[in-house]
Amino acid sequence: MSDTQRMNESLNLFKGYRSLHVKGEYRDEVSVSADLRVDRRGRCVGTFRSVGSSEIVVIGPRTWIREGEDLRRENRAFARNFLPEKLAAFDKALAKTRGKYIEFTTRQLGNTGVMALCLPKKTFESVPEKVDGAKRVGNPRTQYGVRTVQLTHGSGTGEVSVHVAEKGGNEPRGIEFNVDDTPVLLELGGYDEQVDVKPPSPSEVVQLKDVPDLDLISALPDN
Repeated sequence: MSDTQRMNESLNLFKGYRSLHVKGEYRDEVSVSADLRVDRRGRCVGTFRSVGSSEIVVIGPRTWIREGEDLRRENRAFARNFLPEKLAAFDKALAKTRGKYIEFTTRQLGNTGVMALCLPKKTFESVPEKVDGAKRVGNPRTQYGVRTVQLTHGSGTGEVSVHVAEKGGNEPRGIEFNVDDTPVLLELGGYDEQVDVKPPSPSEVVQLKDVPDLDLISALPDN
């Protein structure tokens, strides 16, 4: 089987999975790394990191995020340095959300960063159904305990790659592509495994509207 055939079979499998374990990066101006279990029904659960770590739960139109203490420290440092007049109010909001999930509507969070990885139905539209050529690039590497090779089509922002087992088989072990010129690099596994997600209990949740002082970006002078 040619490399082009292997890549097309891998892409076909990838497009058909109902759920996935994805681990990797969305490389935007502020890159996000994530380790998530997602499905095409709008459910997502796992962890991610940008300037700090967070946990995320997505169930259709509702999203809950619990910020790690490292991220909370970074955000407080930002408030102290750039919005000192907001620091007292920000500290009160921090205290109210310590150890809690903040609830958002999924739409509020858009479709970039971690949400691009949590919403594969939309994000994976950037992956082609089929390619007319493929070549091996780079050196073999190990993903999920399997030694893989990289099959690539295109170049620049139109480039897409799949990683498949070096010794045969077309199951995609990794994928690299671009969403609106933003590189996405993922290791893949957990194909078609059920994503069991439950919303946090009410005692663990703070509504976004109840902590408006956490929104530092909107408080900046230029905004």
